Amino acid sequence: MNTKRKIALVTGGSRGLGKNMSLALAQKGIDVILTYNSNKEAANEVVDQIHSLGQKAIAFQLDTSNTKEFDAFVNEVTLYLKEANGNPNIDFLVNNAGTALYALAAETTEEQVDQIFNIHYKGVFFLT
Repeated sequence: MNTKRKIALVTGGSRGLGKNMSLALAQKGIDVILTYNSNKEAANEVVDQIHSLGQKAIAFQLDTSNTKEFDAFVNEVTLYLKEANGNPNIDFLVNNAGTALYALAAETTEEQVDQIFNIHYKGVFFLT
């Protein structure tokens, strides 16, 4: 019998769809590591809700648009997993972090497009 607990990493798990996915995973008996960009309080509320469902959860800050942060993030998560479970691996990765661009194409700057690309493609690619 396999008694290993399953663990999911959900980026952008502090609100919206990420929050809903994190809670749904916990309801299915899966422990959750979630990330947030800037709202630590909202992330901690989700962690508390997951704990109330009887699952383990923790939140880490991560700006998924900044791939230079990924090595430190992976090291931090790996250390946590080794200490908490004796195993550095996750079972599921949900690349959910994202943002919307609230501008007409004619009003959109190159910087805005770069930000969207970095979050929705580059960050997903390199975190995976």
